[in-house]
Amino acid sequence: MIVKERSIPARIFSLEVLSERLLISHPKVPLIQQDLIKVSAGYKGEKAVSYYLDFLPPNDAFIFHSPRLPSGKHYFQIDYLILTQRYALILECKNFFGTLFFDQSFNQLIRTANDKEEGFQDPISQAKWHQQQLRQWLYKHDIQMPIEFFVVISNPSTILKTNPQNQHALKKVIHGHSLLEKIEEVNQRYKKEHLDMKGVRKLNKQLLKSHTPESFNALDRYGIRPEEIVTGVRCPNCGHLPMMRTKRTWLCPKCGAKDRQAHVKALQDYFYLMGPSITNKQFRDFVHLESVHAAQKLLKAMDLPFSGDKKGRIYFKRE
Repeated sequence: MIVKERSIPARIFSLEVLSERLLISHPKVPLIQQDLIKVSAGYKGEKAVSYYLDFLPPNDAFIFHSPRLPSGKHYFQIDYLILTQRYALILECKNFFGTLFFDQSFNQLIRTANDKEEGFQDPISQAKWHQQQLRQWLYKHDIQMPIEFFVVISNPSTILKTNPQNQHALKKVIHGHSLLEKIEEVNQRYKKEHLDMKGVRKLNKQLLKSHTPESFNALDRYGIRPEEIVTGVRCPNCGHLPMMRTKRTWLCPKCGAKDRQAHVKALQDYFYLMGPSITNKQFRDFVHLESVHAAQKLLKAMDLPFSGDKKGRIYFKRE
């Protein structure tokens, strides 16, 4: 049973918008696009693994996608957490291609692809750290139960290698297509129930309550000033920026397309880059609109949450 649904990370949307609203010549564009590829690949890997999780018994396995839980002053985020009455299972998902070598001597992952060798953080060590943090989090909620983990490689063509002495890698690193078989092995190993169904439901609620979405400020992350952002309403037909406001619609001066709702996407872009709130003036500046009244009508029509009145009104991003 899926308790916390899979959703596209807000970071992906923020990076997409940022790369689209910088001049192509901006020096940070290549780095932003590279990071977008990495984050998107990670989400694609998690999405591929979710296919196998759909086959788990709905009344026995409770699935959380990307729960982000507090750990002292910090947070830890798990790709997938599977909760049962007998144990908890962490899945660390990786979407690598090429050949992967799990180096036990230096606790690192070495990937060879396209005649290039690269080093990455060891996902086994990462999963162990999440295991330790989850154990502490459960202990604070008066729960003690076994916690297992697997590092799941979603790409079936990826070649996995390690030395024969690295038993942890041999046991814990698997391809996605082996996941259900490995989960069944865990089921056979743990028979004792540590929680009744009432306790499981209570823990499910506590996990959802404790989940704290990541706050990602793309401008701060890359050291970009707000004035470097290209403003305006983008044409949904040809991509030209900006469109012009005319006769209660938006008109593209390049292709002639008209769209009455094109400003909605522009407002979403603003929220992803500038923050979760906007005033009438900020909206007018961003979409290149002169009329205070026209801006007010557009903002009200989107039925956004707001506070204040008249000139002091602030509109907020809908959650």
